[in-house]
Amino acid sequence: MKNSKNSKFDERLDYSLLKQKKNQSKMKRLLPRIVIISVIAIVIIGGLILAYSYRKDHKTTSSKKTQTQAVLPTSTSTQTTTTQYVSNGQDLNLSFSYPSNWSVTPPTNDNPDDHTITVTSPLATITNADNKSVTGEVVIQVRSGNSTINELNSNSPVEALTSTQIAYTAPTANQDQYPYLSYIHFSNGSSASGAFEEVIITGNLSNTQGTSLNAGYFNGLDPIISANFYQCSTQSCTGSGQTPLSITTGIWQNSSIFKQVLSSFESFKLN
Repeated sequence: MKNSKNSKFDERLDYSLLKQKKNQSKMKRLLPRIVIISVIAIVIIGGLILAYSYRKDHKTTSSKKTQTQAVLPTSTSTQTTTTQYVSNGQDLNLSFSYPSNWSVTPPTNDNPDDHTITVTSPLATITNADNKSVTGEVVIQVRSGNSTINELNSNSPVEALTSTQIAYTAPTANQDQYPYLSYIHFSNGSSASGAFEEVIITGNLSNTQGTSLNAGYFNGLDPIISANFYQCSTQSCTGSGQTPLSITTGIWQNSSIFKQVLSSFESFKLN
């Protein structure tokens, strides 16, 4: 009996050892395949990760470039030095600064008869409200209080945006430090939302967006300080070669030429 039991045990042991050897042999044959498949999988996964990272970075860069081109206009007017202007009239008894490369009439200290003071920028490359690069100029006017704002007599002017306040940098006792600024839109300007073609310092008078305006609406302003924007089809930018230039808030706040306008506005001292 003992020999029979031992024989059966030996048979089971031999079978187990044989099965183990077969499994080991099978694993040896499969191992190279497993290694190759693993390497291929790692390469594919790595490639996919690199491709995704490249596409993400490229997309982010392109997006930033597009935003920069849409928001920041270019301008040939980069002059930062200013010139002081003094008006010695009875009504236009005031002073202000303006960019030194802009032209002005009449000359400083030579306006005893209160003629309109006109300050004109050089031609500049500006992005308009329709996101197009155009040649344009800015004309600041300082008119006496008894003048008529004639440009408000046509083209159905409205307040393009609710008025905002600016700050005079060194106001005299005769002026409020924080006057309102109105943004004027004409019907012959761009139809872009919030577009405007003129700004006027309106003192303590504030308007809401969409308010209809006319030449008499701002009666009482003294002096009348405004800036008109023009698109130019010729180098002289006069007559039929001059049309309204529409801009938006982003352009007003970011373009150097309009920053210069605001700086001039804020420099006014009214005696």
